Amino acid sequence: MHVEKHQDRYKRENDDIIIEIGVKDSRQLFNVHDPAPFRERDLDLQFVNYLVSAIEEFPLRTKMKIRILTAEPNDLKKDSILTIEEAIRTYFEYESKLAKSKLRNRHRTSRYFFLIGTITLFVCLTIAQFIKAIISAPALAEIISVGFVITGWVAMWHPIEALLYDWWPIREQRRYFDKISGLDVEIISSDETYR
Repeated sequence: MHVEKHQDRYKRENDDIIIEIGVKDSRQLFNVHDPAPFRERDLDLQFVNYLVSAIEEFPLRTKMKIRILTAEPNDLKKDSILTIEEAIRTYFEYESKLAKSKLRNRHRTSRYFFLIGTITLFVCLTIAQFIKAIISAPALAEIISVGFVITGWVAMWHPIEALLYDWWPIREQRRYFDKISGLDVEIISSDETYR
């Protein structure tokens, strides 16, 4: 997608696209069911989904900033702001590690699929040749042998797809998680801007 298509939807300051999220209270950014301290707590899933989908609308190289607008009073403490910024960074670093692990598993599974598919193809091609040699009716031998050849190549379909294509979405997702974990976070409470 091109940045020009999104200029109306997102603010731009200098060269940065601003992803704004409005909340009444900064605690809304966190999963309320997670008992961990704020800095280690999971982020709210709606917040995460909005943030990821907004950032995915732009090329990875686009300069961006996250701005959280809160209705909390002006005395929002600097350490609270750092906690929120750290929580966002930590959450997306963790998600990136999970995606990396998933990518590794996908590559390993794809190789197993490819090995199984190759063995199946070899067996089917061998049977096809054997059928041609033992069946005296050439038309029948051709039909059965072609069936085995097709079966062998169909068995390779998913392994080839997994090996060549299935890992790309996970890789892209990881790249966006890495990007989000490195973005500046700005919190605006009433008339004051904190960074």
